[in-house]
Amino acid sequence: MTRRHIIIFSSLFLLLANMRGQRHWTVADGLATGEVRQIIELPNGQMLVNCEGVFCISNGRSFDVIPCDQSQASHLSKYGDNYGQRWQGDSLLWLRDLYRIYLFDTQRRSFLPKIDNHLHEELLRSIVSEEADTPLPTVEQSQIIDTIHLQDVTVATTDRQGGLWIGTRSYGIVYIAPHRVKPELHIGNDSLIAKARAASLRNRETTFVITLPDGRILRCDSLCHLSYVLPDKRQRQPLNARLPGLRAYRCIVGACILNEQWTAVYTQNGAFLLDIKNDTLAPFPNVSEIERHSSKYNCMLKDKDGRLWVGTQNGLFLMESEKGKVKSEKYKLPVRIEGLANNCIRSLVLDADGHLWAGTSYGVSRITPTIINFDIDDGFPATAMLDRAALLLDDGRLVFAAGGGVAVSFQPNELVGKEKPLPVVITRITVNGESAFAEPQSLSYTQNNLTIYFSTLNYATPSHDSYRYRLRGLEDGWNLCGDGKGQGAANYRALPPGDYIFEVQASTASSEWGPATKQPIAILPPVWLTWWAKIIYALAILMGLMGLMSLYLRKKRARLIAENDARVNRLFELREEARHQFAESANIAPDKITVNAEEEKLVASMLKAIETHIDDEHYNADLLARDVAMSRASLYKKLQTMLGITPTDFIRNVRLKRAAQLLASTQLSINEIADRVGFVTPRNFSTQFKKMFGVTPSEYREPKEV
Repeated sequence: MTRRHIIIFSSLFLLLANMRGQRHWTVADGLATGEVRQIIELPNGQMLVNCEGVFCISNGRSFDVIPCDQSQASHLSKYGDNYGQRWQGDSLLWLRDLYRIYLFDTQRRSFLPKIDNHLHEELLRSIVSEEADTPLPTVEQSQIIDTIHLQDVTVATTDRQGGLWIGTRSYGIVYIAPHRVKPELHIGNDSLIAKARAASLRNRETTFVITLPDGRILRCDSLCHLSYVLPDKRQRQPLNARLPGLRAYRCIVGACILNEQWTAVYTQNGAFLLDIKNDTLAPFPNVSEIERHSSKYNCMLKDKDGRLWVGTQNGLFLMESEKGKVKSEKYKLPVRIEGLANNCIRSLVLDADGHLWAGTSYGVSRITPTIINFDIDDGFPATAMLDRAALLLDDGRLVFAAGGGVAVSFQPNELVGKEKPLPVVITRITVNGESAFAEPQSLSYTQNNLTIYFSTLNYATPSHDSYRYRLRGLEDGWNLCGDGKGQGAANYRALPPGDYIFEVQASTASSEWGPATKQPIAILPPVWLTWWAKIIYALAILMGLMGLMSLYLRKKRARLIAENDARVNRLFELREEARHQFAESANIAPDKITVNAEEEKLVASMLKAIETHIDDEHYNADLLARDVAMSRASLYKKLQTMLGITPTDFIRNVRLKRAAQLLASTQLSINEIADRVGFVTPRNFSTQFKKMFGVTPSEYREPKEV
């Protein structure tokens, strides 16, 4: 057989392998070339592939090329004739091709440079020995390869799930999943095909018939004419003439009973409610929320919990009944179901356990309790399911009719399986669009646009996995994702500086969430936002505040000093005025010789005490201090402050001012006046009087004419 025949033969059987649900990875899926020389399963489940000296690693869906500087590898002194690998511990993998030796760090998922420093003679001999050669396919593997008639095989290995990876010389990798239950395919004249198709395709004259709660039958013919059929009376009651609103709908395709009064009728250009008791039409609830995506309705189904499921050309919608009422035509806003492999919903059916299944334009999906997508990898034909052509058989099997005269049947519990979820592996992180296989330790504040790729590396049933993730420190709730192709991705843009923990979990058909994979991510703040910069800012602010406070206090102090100086000056002025008044006037008015109420009260008390004893020559400063309840020293200080005189001077001055008043107002003799104001001798009185007033008492009484 020539090489050309081998190529054609291999291509044919690779195509057949894909049709049988087997997978085929080529350059279009990320392989560097189609020439596969080594396939090695790493401890985390990723597959490392050597494409003639260019290395790739699986990400659960396709492959990523791993950078490898071959100048940093160790060159063999003698070219080899085989490929080989040898593990050193759990994380270091030595790889050998025909010309070089490489050292791969499985934890960092990168090749180590300058590996000659790691190689010693004994290790080198073990790496180039036959025991390190890439093993040939086992007998069991060869038998499987023979059953698919695959030629040009270079390597074969079985992964942890039991799937067989087959490398070829020119056509990449063929993957054969481990044995599992697949749906039964019905073709040709199988009666089950006709039975499934009959669920929607009545005949050329009838589009659909449904039995109403009151026993009547609602029928729609191929001309979109609705009518009631009364089986007992064999009568037909047309509705179109009585309901002109039906003319707005192009093609009526089905109906779904909501309760004893209302039936939902759906068409290729909208939906409406039919009141089967009053024969009237009503708008379908919240139709705008659905028809933002599509107004072509393909199917409807009401489940046992009263929830209404609406399948359209572009999306599946869930409508919960208000207040949990099963028998109700009132529904909350519809919710579009995300995560389906295909959004064109062709048919809806409940299995024996009440779980909802949907036939789509590409495969079948189980919707409840969790979304699981089944496609060609699970044995379903790669064609669209037919509209409303699905049913539940008495034995519990579900049947979906597909295009091209094909149908599939299966037991739901057997197809779903009970496998436990695999741990999630973070396969790659892109930072500002640049890929990094190694886990980032810390990033600068400019490296804050991240995309995190993850997978369970479930090569056998990737469509059964669903993912949820969150970034602790940014969000508390979970984000759901999963495209059914084996990989999920989380995108974060413009993350602020901080410490985060990325968490991701996976669930399988069993609806059980597996262990959480956690990845710390630290985004460092810019220099001007570091802790020590903040301390500097705080100190600067504190110093600034202290400076402002100091300036404020200085200004306040200066203002207070100025105000105090003004008050002191004013007080001095008042004191001078008081002293002048006391010295010049013969009358002593307390309010004229004091500056505040306290002093005025004290002067009044002193005047009263002196007036009481004014004729007592022995009345002195000690007695005055006693009468005003003060010590002699305190009284002395007070009078010095007020009038600049001593208590003795004050008593004498009061006596003299009283004498002046008597001289001016009475005809008493000078000797009598002296006696009345407490002077012992008239001579002393006259001397003190002249000192104070500048004239003798007699001159004061009778002033000389000028």
